[in-house]
Amino acid sequence: MNKSYIWSLPTRAFHWLFVVGILIAFLTDDDHLLNYHAIVGYALLILLAFRVLWGFFGPKYSKFKDFPTNEIKEYSSNALKKESKYIGHNPAASYVMITMLVSTFLIILTGVLTYGIQEGKGILGFLNETFFKGMKSMDNIHEFFANFFIFLIVLHLAGIIIDKFLHKEVETLKSIFTGYKNSKEDKSIKLNIFQKLFAGFMFILLIAFLVFNIINPKNVLVASINKPIDYKVQNELFVDECASCHTLYPSLFVA
Repeated sequence: MNKSYIWSLPTRAFHWLFVVGILIAFLTDDDHLLNYHAIVGYALLILLAFRVLWGFFGPKYSKFKDFPTNEIKEYSSNALKKESKYIGHNPAASYVMITMLVSTFLIILTGVLTYGIQEGKGILGFLNETFFKGMKSMDNIHEFFANFFIFLIVLHLAGIIIDKFLHKEVETLKSIFTGYKNSKEDKSIKLNIFQKLFAGFMFILLIAFLVFNIINPKNVLVASINKPIDYKVQNELFVDECASCHTLYPSLFVA
């Protein structure tokens, strides 16, 4: 068996950054952590943009045209065979991969809409002042795609486990760390200068985005259209007489 370099460093870096991003997104899905949730969503959008473009300009096996989606019937009937002819993605993994990318985009899109409509925050915060304000369905759609993504993750992990037992000699699981798979012939890939520059640019863009949000935590991506109100300045009597004993919920009709 020959060791073939199948998954380039940019491909593997995307995979693990995407895993970390998705994990953080689920962990920050809380009303008190929505700003962080939104920032992670935008970071995932950068990773998604990289992977989509990488699917057209990246190396062999990472390109969408190398996904054997048209061989799904043949693969289904031979899936349990000990020998696999697929050194890159097999047909089932290809469909799961594409569905994951599409679902990620829909999750981010519905997330940005929900953030703007219901919270009045982010680049679509202005929608909170329109007839969209009372819309609750967008949040339900966002949650649906998030749950569907969990289902895709389970399928992905199941595929890895099955491949681990059926095609142990290929070392598919190990390849996502090392980039190498075992094959009868050397089918290694190499990155050209354009691919290296593009991957480097996208990585710098991601780091710059994260640094920008650390330095400017209240930037336009998470800023609220509602300005904070200092009630003590606007109505000192209300604060002194009422808020001293009660939670500060001022009436709209305080004299």
